[in-house]
Amino acid sequence: MSVACDPPLMAGNVFKHVASCFQVMWLVVFAPNAGALDANDVRAGPQDLDVNYVAEMLDKLQVFIKKQSYVTHEHFNSELKRLRGTMATLGDSPDSKILQRAVQSTEMERMEAEAAALEAMQYYHTVRAASGSTGGAPSCDFLTCGHHAVCKSEQDRAFCECVPCFSGDGFTCRPSKCLAETVYSPQLVAPYSASGTKPDPMMARDLSLSLIGRNGLVVAVRDEQRGNSGFLSIGRMKSNEILWGDWQLFSGESHSAFDVTLVGMGERLLIAYRDSEKTGAGYLVSGQLDSTDLTGFKVQIGQPYLLHKSLQQRVALVALSASRAVCLHATAEKKAGNAYLVQAHAGGISLLGKYHFGGEAPISHMATTKLSEDSFVVAYRQQPPDSREIGLTSKELSATWMGISDDDFLIVSPHQFTLEPDRPDMHHRDVALVSQNLFAYSYYSGSERKTKMSLVHVDPVSHLMKAVGDPVVLSTGYNSLVGAVSLPAGPATPSTFTYLQPAGAKSIAKVCGVSSEGRISACKDVSWAEAEVETATSIKLPDGRLLFAFQKEGTVQTRFLSAEEASAQDINMAVV
Repeated sequence: MSVACDPPLMAGNVFKHVASCFQVMWLVVFAPNAGALDANDVRAGPQDLDVNYVAEMLDKLQVFIKKQSYVTHEHFNSELKRLRGTMATLGDSPDSKILQRAVQSTEMERMEAEAAALEAMQYYHTVRAASGSTGGAPSCDFLTCGHHAVCKSEQDRAFCECVPCFSGDGFTCRPSKCLAETVYSPQLVAPYSASGTKPDPMMARDLSLSLIGRNGLVVAVRDEQRGNSGFLSIGRMKSNEILWGDWQLFSGESHSAFDVTLVGMGERLLIAYRDSEKTGAGYLVSGQLDSTDLTGFKVQIGQPYLLHKSLQQRVALVALSASRAVCLHATAEKKAGNAYLVQAHAGGISLLGKYHFGGEAPISHMATTKLSEDSFVVAYRQQPPDSREIGLTSKELSATWMGISDDDFLIVSPHQFTLEPDRPDMHHRDVALVSQNLFAYSYYSGSERKTKMSLVHVDPVSHLMKAVGDPVVLSTGYNSLVGAVSLPAGPATPSTFTYLQPAGAKSIAKVCGVSSEGRISACKDVSWAEAEVETATSIKLPDGRLLFAFQKEGTVQTRFLSAEEASAQDINMAVV
């Protein structure tokens, strides 16, 4: 059987003609063999299968592509020569302008045909390499590598290779254990510059990191060198590298931005900050990825929304949808926590409702984790008005459940959960989801100089909380930082991930397994930084890896940690 793919009479049909012949050729090649297999699948044994079938068909495809490329090349050269020859005889007549447009159209169709031929050759070399051929391609222009893979060239041979932290054949790359040089290789958050110009120097403070959009990141900082103004940058992940856009002002020319906190909400983001270091006005500002910007690094910033005139503590934000979030804060005047349900839109922020939590005592050190798409837990430190009474009935390790009702109101549970009620001086803390209705509460106990963690179960109906087992000591000695990352287990072994900053030592992380009974098993140490950092934050990426962002000597740096390193798969599950 043969396929006729003669050049079309009209040059404008070449692109479609090449594509249709390309598809027909594959049908003709595979149909006879497929039919034979269908007709003889009962009688055929393993010895009847032709292991060279795909390779032979790929070679036939290559011959077809080269022949078709030659035919179309000759066709266009002849057509352009004919048109230009006719134009030369017409001079400046109106017909000459018509022929000039015909030449431009033919040139465009020629480029489309060349692009189609290149795409066909890319398909040939990519399928050939993915099928196990070690011959490689002439150049990286002829290969399409898989996710988390890059093309490399050696000795006139191009091939696909998985990036560090992933293993495979270059077409299917799965997360794997990171090598030491990858784990310990921080990347500076610096704007990408095609011209090679250096960005303005920055003295970054008050770091916050979040996901935004599809495969995007956003980091926000306070720049001590530029009047403590707030700046953000959008990052785009490319395997184990991140390209960052220019720093963009979000706090306005006249506002400082202390205790910056941000959260991504689909294509939008929400940022909270305070305009003074100690007591100052708190603001919310929304932003949205600029759809008109082809680079994907620009954000449209909305108008600041005055949250309160007198804030002292960092605000906590929880995203509930692509446009709604809960803003948790404590004022310097009222002795209770405030929960504002807000909606972000193109023009700024709208307040949907005000709620309160935490009783009648000062609130500080707030941290949150989502339990589901419409519910979350807020952990906080609450103490009596007179600090001398702390040791009596301490509520310094408190938590409250909140969720959105069917009619879009915020529900605040009246039940206040407390850990270690007889122990005072509880400071840094964080909470993270472990599995359904189970979260980890990590905290620093100042009176003991120990960092601990306790698992807490939330009743899905009453929202009452109960500690599961006794707290586990993660570290002894002062820690200036306690952070946690939610690692929802799914089918994998449930685990907790807590990162710490011991005084005068390098930052570490503790990964603990969780047994089927919901109790903490043994833990392991994970090194993610070779030095002491000023502050740090971490998020889980869609591919299972963790990304750390941290400050060191005024710079902002990032570092990946593989999914394997962050998991508890290699931990002995004996309960502690």
